[in-house]
Amino acid sequence: MTSNSPETENPDIGRKHRPIVTGPARTSSSRTRRDMGMLVFVLAVLIGAAALAVRFLVPREKPYTLSNYTFAEVRSADFIDSVTAPGTVAPVNTVDVRAAVSGVVAQLNVAPGDEVKVGDPICVLQSPELVARREEARRQSLTAEDSLAKARLDSVQLEERLRREIVVAKQQVVDAAARRGDMEELFEAGAVSRNQVDEARGAENQARMSLEAKQSELNAAIKSNALSVETAARQVGVAKDALSAAEDAISHLVVRSPIRGKVLELGVVPGATASQGGNVAQVADTGSLVVKAKVSSTDVRLVTVGQPASINLGGKRATGTVRNVAPKAETSAQGATVEVTIDFDTQPSDVPPNSAAFVEIQVRKRTGVLSLPRGPYLGSSREMFVYVIEGSSAVQRDVRFGSVFGNLIEVADGLSVGERVITSSYEEFKDRRKIKVVPEGGRETR
Repeated sequence: MTSNSPETENPDIGRKHRPIVTGPARTSSSRTRRDMGMLVFVLAVLIGAAALAVRFLVPREKPYTLSNYTFAEVRSADFIDSVTAPGTVAPVNTVDVRAAVSGVVAQLNVAPGDEVKVGDPICVLQSPELVARREEARRQSLTAEDSLAKARLDSVQLEERLRREIVVAKQQVVDAAARRGDMEELFEAGAVSRNQVDEARGAENQARMSLEAKQSELNAAIKSNALSVETAARQVGVAKDALSAAEDAISHLVVRSPIRGKVLELGVVPGATASQGGNVAQVADTGSLVVKAKVSSTDVRLVTVGQPASINLGGKRATGTVRNVAPKAETSAQGATVEVTIDFDTQPSDVPPNSAAFVEIQVRKRTGVLSLPRGPYLGSSREMFVYVIEGSSAVQRDVRFGSVFGNLIEVADGLSVGERVITSSYEEFKDRRKIKVVPEGGRETR
């Protein structure tokens, strides 16, 4: 039977009801952050997909392979820096021939206008003083040689005498020792007294002391004799030097021309006295040509006497050496220049005086300069980079070049000794940082 009580009719009466929303309510800012995260994720997926598409769908650039090329190794070389200048071929003006010693002119061998060769006599001088000096030097030289010979002989005789005396002294020691032994035996037998034994022993000691004295005397004599011989030999050397100087002075009594040329004038006459260093004659060096070069005043500071030079004589080349640098500059339409005189190493036979010339003076030599042979690579790279061979590849590298000497160009920066560089043209691959090379296809150039 069904109960009709109120509790039976409504079972929810008296129960506690739970709220529908169990957490805090979501705001609009939370939804915005969620939407942004989703957008970033989608974008990342799209970028990754695009990268994969580019990687697998876009064709790669085919590497360039160089199979026929030339290369060179970076080496240390000597570089010579030069100064260039125009010039003129000219004869050497004149040479003053001077007397090396004083003397009276006994003979003139030339006249003004005569041609002379190197070593031809200009005049002959007389000097009784020089002749007397030579004779005295000869006498002193002979005396010194005699003294040396005597010193050597005396030393030999003295040493031989002392050695003989030492032989005698040694025998005396032996005899004295034997006598002392005999006396000791007789003493033991009662045949001699103690005094006689002591006398024998004293005689032996005296003999030994005499021997030592003789040996000391020999050693002292050897040292003394060596010093005497050395002193005498030194005196011989001094005397011979004096004789050589006197004979040299005598040889200068003949005044000779030091060059080939023409006698312009004479400074002496027969019977006159030519003083030492005085002018005897003036000779024009018409058989010898030089180049008078006009070097810029800014470059002449690098030029010094003795430097080698290359001379261009209108297509004909010669070599020379800097003889003189003028002490002051001259001003002309070409600017300030300094005259530099250059001697020919070998005289040109068919170049007339006043001919035009162009000189290249080697002013400085540098050693250990890093260099490469010049080649087509310089033009194709505009001297800005090279390709350095590394195994089977060649990598582009920036470099800085310096001066040029002959077929070499200086490597100022960017390379090291021993590295190998492609020297053929870069035109076909100069836009690539790296290429492949076939080792068998390379030919080394120097």
